[in-house]
Amino acid sequence: MLHDPVRVIDDLEDLLVAEHRAIQAGDLAALAAFVRRKTALVEALAGIEDRLATSRLAGVRERAETNRRLLASVLSGVKAARARYDLVRQAGTRLETYDQSGRRQSVAFGAGTVERRA
Repeated sequence: MLHDPVRVIDDLEDLLVAEHRAIQAGDLAALAAFVRRKTALVEALAGIEDRLATSRLAGVRERAETNRRLLASVLSGVKAARARYDLVRQAGTRLETYDQSGRRQSVAFGAGTVERRA
């Protein structure tokens, strides 16, 4: 199977389409499953000299680049969400302000304690 360049390209295109769908659906766990198979297919393509196969590789490259850009956007969104989550989580324990010269200051609050009396 991995010796027929046309079949390898077909399999890679199918895999890239499935990866694209997983990215759009937000199924990040499914993306991990594609890595091993995609690596094997790309390695099988190394050194292909079949003219028909190499002419189809431009489309595969374009699809792979589209997926790469989507994944970069996903990563950027995850980082932004994480930063926002950290800010919200710290809201009750720290306050960020600026002094008269425009430098950022951080004021930390102690953990709130509740005094219980019986």
